[in-house]
Amino acid sequence: MRLVDELTQRQYLGLRWDRFSESEKESHLKSRLSEFEANLNTGYCFVAVINKKMIGFVFAHEMLPFRGKLYIRHIAVHPDYQGQGMGPLLYKKLIEKAKRTQITEIAALINIDNPQSIKLHEKAGFILKDRKEAILKVL
Repeated sequence: MRLVDELTQRQYLGLRWDRFSESEKESHLKSRLSEFEANLNTGYCFVAVINKKMIGFVFAHEMLPFRGKLYIRHIAVHPDYQGQGMGPLLYKKLIEKAKRTQITEIAALINIDNPQSIKLHEKAGFILKDRKEAILKVL
């Protein structure tokens, strides 16, 4: 998970990541670790694995106290596997689980500087709202 997180953070932050010192990079990744651990136990997290190698993940949790709504905390796919259907597959599994558990809406924050993320969310059926939030009504 760490490698996928690091590679996608590098991709997401671009030159800003490259300007981080090694200790700043480590601190940034470590600060996300407890958040990842908390999200793992929600029942709305899926991991993509090929040949025993993790190549992507989606972490989501129910927005409490507002039952019936999920919030995407993180979705990431190793850069070598982007564009090969892994992101949509992760979302497909999440949406299937959402339907089984009476979730009516899934929301995600979108970085408007990340066209790959926008494309992924649109492909999965999300509607972009204000170019920074993606909403999917689960039917």
